Amino acid sequence: MVRVFPPLEGAGLERVWVGLYEMTPDRHPILGPVEGLPGLYLATGFSGHGFQHGPVVGKLIAEMVVDGAARTVEVSALALERFARGEPVPELLVV
Repeated sequence: MVRVFPPLEGAGLERVWVGLYEMTPDRHPILGPVEGLPGLYLATGFSGHGFQHGPVVGKLIAEMVVDGAARTVEVSALALERFARGEPVPELLVV
C-alpha cells in the first residue's frame, strides 16, 4: 500500500475489519443440523451472498430448531452430510 500511496508510510492500524468469502466444494451453502452434535446448526458457505439470504436463512434455521425441519423451503439437499455421501449439489446454470 505504501508503494501506491507513500504518505501511508509509518501509519499504524487502529482497527481492521475483514469479510471472509467462504466457499464450499460445490459452491452452495451448508444449512441445517450437524449429525452427532445435538443443538448445533450450520448456516455458512454462502460465497459472498450471505447478507442477501440472511432473512430467509434465519427463518429456516428457526424452523429447524423449533419444528425439527425447515417448512418454508425444502433445504435438505444443503445438509453438511452431502459431502460425506458424495452428493454435492450440482450447479447447472454456470457458463
